[in-house]
Amino acid sequence: MKAKCTDWMGRPYPLTSILAGVGPGWGHLVCRLIRDLFALGWDGELHQIKEKFGGLRFYIGAGTDEIFDRIHKAESESYKICYQCGEPGKERPSGWIMVLCDSCWEEEQKRQDYAEDVDIGPTSLL
Repeated sequence: MKAKCTDWMGRPYPLTSILAGVGPGWGHLVCRLIRDLFALGWDGELHQIKEKFGGLRFYIGAGTDEIFDRIHKAESESYKICYQCGEPGKERPSGWIMVLCDSCWEEEQKRQDYAEDVDIGPTSLL
């Protein structure tokens, strides 16, 4: 039988849905984490996966100390991996805390500069 992730109600949680909760740069990190958790005996119950304060959050139901230690390791690693491309990165303050490499950080700054330059007209309809 193939191991599979489920939500807290036991419904299938497809990998595409899991990876939608994080940036594309963390895909390999998350896939390695899931593989390792199954090898440690994880039951596959995944409550939530997301980015929060610049780092990965991976919430499960029950697990052994080894399982939770592996999750903690992946969450810590996420603070050194670019959220967008997977290259080495670092925390960047931009209103939102993000972990980005130098190249993706440059692109993010360009997007922010562009957004500030766009004139959307009156901000109030009153």
